[in-house]
Amino acid sequence: MDDNPLAILAVLAVSALAVGALIVFNRLIGGWQDVRFEDASLPSQRLEEDVVGFRAGEGVIAADGLAALVMEQGEARLGLVLARSSRCVTRVVRPGEIARLEADGARFHIHFNDFTLPHVTIDLDDASAQGWGERMRRFVRQSDTQMRGEGHARAS
Repeated sequence: MDDNPLAILAVLAVSALAVGALIVFNRLIGGWQDVRFEDASLPSQRLEEDVVGFRAGEGVIAADGLAALVMEQGEARLGLVLARSSRCVTRVVRPGEIARLEADGARFHIHFNDFTLPHVTIDLDDASAQGWGERMRRFVRQSDTQMRGEGHARAS
């Protein structure tokens, strides 16, 4: 290859344009579509694929379609699935793994003792918020079972 700086610059420019064109073309034909949950089937499937032994039970979708909670059959673990652009992030929660749970109506702030996923906010519809709030309380560490907002008492 020629050591001419203009030739090197031309090769870099053409390469950058080609990569950019491939990205735009992929976006136009439907690649890299953002994930949005319509029902609990996709989150349930993702949890069963990602977590050994997880068998999905009942699930609920966040109001924005970007998060889901799925209870495992037998209710031993709680699955959390988050839509992140074109990917899904899955997490299984065992009893005691939620450091703090705060409720503000149908909005839940879930705090974990984990630097990779320290905090998640999920907005549920009003009809399912109370039931799922009760379920999530079972996974809160015993020393911090107080729920804040709307005068909730300490969970038993």
